[in-house]
Amino acid sequence: MVYKFGPNEQCLRRCRVIIPVILQAAERVTTQGVRVPSEHQTVVYPLMGWWQFTNRTAQALVSLYDQGYTIEAAPLMRNLMGHAYAMNWLADSGEPAVVALGEYWREHKRKLANNVNETWNLPEVITPSASEPLVFANPESERIHRKLMGELENFDTMVKAYGTADVYPVYRHQSAYSHTTGATADAFLIMDEGKLKFTTEPKGGEADITAERLWIPVALLQAAAAISPLLLGNPMKSTIDKAMNDLGLPHTLLNLQRTKPLL
Repeated sequence: MVYKFGPNEQCLRRCRVIIPVILQAAERVTTQGVRVPSEHQTVVYPLMGWWQFTNRTAQALVSLYDQGYTIEAAPLMRNLMGHAYAMNWLADSGEPAVVALGEYWREHKRKLANNVNETWNLPEVITPSASEPLVFANPESERIHRKLMGELENFDTMVKAYGTADVYPVYRHQSAYSHTTGATADAFLIMDEGKLKFTTEPKGGEADITAERLWIPVALLQAAAAISPLLLGNPMKSTIDKAMNDLGLPHTLLNLQRTKPLL
């Protein structure tokens, strides 16, 4: 029997069951130790870290939702979506993306050090670790690097590169609860017969996180599908295939391919 994925109670129940199945399978893979073909090692190193982050973030989300927290967990949902998508980007783009990620992280640390040095009265100036300037084999390699940096710096640019621009409004919606916007105030305010009142819990309750609960297993499957083929034996494949079938999800959600070439 093929189920239809959507915002209904039957699908929500399946998601609740499947999330721990995916997480337990991932834990078995990492606990037993992974073997990585030499040609994939450079890419798998950051992917493995992101995979652990996405799995633990999903666990935290489920825990918060089950305790009645909704919009308070939105920053975690944003992180889950962004990292699962970035894992696909990293696996698809390969070693040039690893170089871009390293450069992006170095620039972040440099800016942080400058901020601290300008505003904190420390006994010694913080000096970021020195790194050699990037050297590109040819102009094409440099253009690829610039494009990958742009995608890493801007999630909207990344999703458009894969022909999935419709993902960004969801991410942006979650961002409204990750920053100091009116959204986080409005969630607790009610206009009743001309009087402004407040509530101690966000309006909407559980109904407001139906989409988020449905998307947690999707993000977990996207993350697992990004890293598993790069590990010896593709250890998550059977779990991914069964979960996709049980949820009635199209395989086009996984291992996304570029619609905008790097060159």
